[in-house]
Amino acid sequence: MKKILTFLVLFVVAGLWAFSKYRAARIEIQSDAPKKTLHLFAMSDYFPAKVIKDFEVKNNCQVRYDNFSNNEELLAKLQAGAEGYDVIVPSDYIVRALIASKLVMELDKSKLSNYKNLANDFVEVPYDPGSKYSVPYTWGTTGLIYNTKFVKTPIESWNALFQKEYAGHISLLDDEREVLGAMLHKLGYSNNSVKKKELEEAQKLLIKLKPSIRLFASDPKQHVLSGDIWIAQIYSGDAQILMRSNPELKYVTPKEGGTVWIDTMAIPLKAHNIELAHAFINYILEAQVNKEITEELGYSSPNKAAESLISEEVLRPSHLKKIQVGHLEFLKDLGVHSEMWDQLWTEAKTK
Repeated sequence: MKKILTFLVLFVVAGLWAFSKYRAARIEIQSDAPKKTLHLFAMSDYFPAKVIKDFEVKNNCQVRYDNFSNNEELLAKLQAGAEGYDVIVPSDYIVRALIASKLVMELDKSKLSNYKNLANDFVEVPYDPGSKYSVPYTWGTTGLIYNTKFVKTPIESWNALFQKEYAGHISLLDDEREVLGAMLHKLGYSNNSVKKKELEEAQKLLIKLKPSIRLFASDPKQHVLSGDIWIAQIYSGDAQILMRSNPELKYVTPKEGGTVWIDTMAIPLKAHNIELAHAFINYILEAQVNKEITEELGYSSPNKAAESLISEEVLRPSHLKKIQVGHLEFLKDLGVHSEMWDQLWTEAKTK
């Protein structure tokens, strides 16, 4: 009898051991199975690493984050047939061009339960009526940051760029719409001008300024912090980050005019992971997630649900109503006139 009991105990133990090994093997096989990958295409450093990581864990996926340097590069790449990107982050005026070129798909709002979190000012937008194809991600302005250690007189105008004492310590964005737009504003024109005479004047002004320009840079933060650059054309979010590091830095939108903009999230028509793309956009619209993004990046939020969570007033969605937008313009899609802008910009940079 004892032998039988011993045999039964050993049989049960062996069975449990075999089952545990089988289960471990199954888990290992499952863990080795390829995860879905979300292909994200945006400006560099535009999504906090923690936000990306949390999304990967929550959705058991991977995020591949590729970068473009300006909106024109994004548009050109998609127009050339690039595919596989699941979420792209174009600025407002490029959204209109993407829609016209049938390069983005209409969003399935039933999969965006957090869409209701957007502030009213960011639901009905001129570049995408009904917000059918895009969802606002951040918003801000483009202006000048300057170091009061070297620039003693407060800057109010684009004229500061042309003062001889600052020559060699100036940087401009590597962006034709922003740079030629600034020259147009200095001349008293719209930054959306398509008049050849006005654009040629702006080009001449930029060529005149070029000897004073140290560099064209979409991200001049390190140059500003090092003291190499005293005045930089910059996006408001980057300016906020810099001013946190150095209280001697000041940001201004010049009185002649500047840009106010909204960056968005959209899904290309040739996306491979449409469900995951909607999940990512919906995740970004969560109030707490949006708060983390806003406070780390320094760009203003379009998310009303995050309003009370955000510590800095200038980063809240309601700040749009408080800033004086009379001298600020949204960029518009140039349509067929883009080629003229491209040519004038290329000539100015190469002379």
